Amino acid sequence: MKVFFYLDHAFFSSLIFAGLIVVSQEFHGKLSHDGSDGVQKIHEAPTPRIGGIAVFLGACIGGAFLPIEARSLWWTISLCALPAFSAGIAEDITKKVHATWRLVATLVAGLIFCVVSGYHVERADIPGLDFLLAYPGFAIALSVLAIGGIANSLNIIDGVNGLASGTAIIVLTCFAILAARSDDFELLAICLLMIGAIAGFFVLNFPAGKLFFGDAGAYTTGFVLAVIGIILPVRNPEYSPLTAVLALSYPWIETLVSIHRRAKREGATPGEADRLHLHSLVYRSRARCLAASLGSPRLRNPITSVILWPITLIACVITVMAPDSPGVLVCGVGVVFLTYLLMYRRVALLSRFRRVLRNGFSQRS
Repeated sequence: MKVFFYLDHAFFSSLIFAGLIVVSQEFHGKLSHDGSDGVQKIHEAPTPRIGGIAVFLGACIGGAFLPIEARSLWWTISLCALPAFSAGIAEDITKKVHATWRLVATLVAGLIFCVVSGYHVERADIPGLDFLLAYPGFAIALSVLAIGGIANSLNIIDGVNGLASGTAIIVLTCFAILAARSDDFELLAICLLMIGAIAGFFVLNFPAGKLFFGDAGAYTTGFVLAVIGIILPVRNPEYSPLTAVLALSYPWIETLVSIHRRAKREGATPGEADRLHLHSLVYRSRARCLAASLGSPRLRNPITSVILWPITLIACVITVMAPDSPGVLVCGVGVVFLTYLLMYRRVALLSRFRRVLRNGFSQRS
C-alpha cells in the first residue's frame, strides 16, 4: 500500500540519524551521555540519551512526503510539539531542567495545539463530564491536561530498553488500524509515519541499548500519542473518546500509582525519582530470573520490556475490538488496572522476599 511509503522514509531517516548519534558519541558524549548515577538508573556504560533527535528528524523528513491534507495536519502537530521537544532536549543535554518546567512545557505545547488546530476533547461518553465539555474553556483545559499528562507518563515508563518506544509503537498501531477502518487515510499516514520514526530509533535501542529515548523522545512521542488520541474520535465520531484512555492506560496508570506512592512517603515529591516503578521491580525480580535461566544476565533489561509490553497489547486489542462501545472500553480499563496491580503486587513481594533473604545471609556471614 502507498501509505507504507511514509513509514519507510521515516524509518530509514530515523535509523540513519540514530546511527550517526551512536558512532559520533565520542565527540558529543560529554553532553549527551546518560551516566549510571541515580536511583532509577540500571544501565552500566554511559550511553547517548538524545535518541529523541533521531525520532523527531526522521518524522520531519518522512512528513515531507505526506499528501497535502495529511502534511498540513502533521506539520501543525510537529510545530506545536516544539516546546515539549525543546524542554526534553535541554534536560537530555544539561540534566538541570526541573521536572516542573518540563511539565509546564508539555502543557504549553498542548495549549498551543488546541488553539491552533481547533482540536480538543469534545465528548467523553461519561455522564456529567459530557455536560461540562460543552463549554469550550473546560474542554480545552481538559485536553491540555490530558496531553501534558500522557507526555509525562510516557517519560515515566522510559526506564528500560524498548519499553516506552515499544509501547508507543503498539498504541500507534492500534490508532492506525482504527483510522484505516474508518478510511481516515490522512491520520493513518501520520500514524505509520510516527511508527517508522520510532522504529528507526528502536533498532539501536532494543535490545542492546546503544541509544536512549531521552526526555525529548519520550515527551515528543507522548505528545503525539495524546494528540492523535484526541483527533481520532473527533474526525471519526463513531469511535468513543475512551479509545485513547484505554489504549494509553498503562502509562497513565503507572503515573497515578507513582504519585500515590510518593504522596504516602514522607518528604517525597511527585516528581522525585525512585526504584519502585513496575518496570524497576520486574527488572529486579522476574526479568532477573529469566535472564539467569537463559545464561545471559545482560538480557535482564530488554526482557523487562518483553514482560510488560503485553499490558499495552491487551489494552489495544480490547480497543480495536470495541472502539464504539464505552461500556466495554471502561471494563477494559478495569482489566488493565487489575492486571497492573496484580503484577505489581507479585513482583513487589518477590523483591521484598529476595531482599530479606539477602539481608539474612549477610548477617550470618
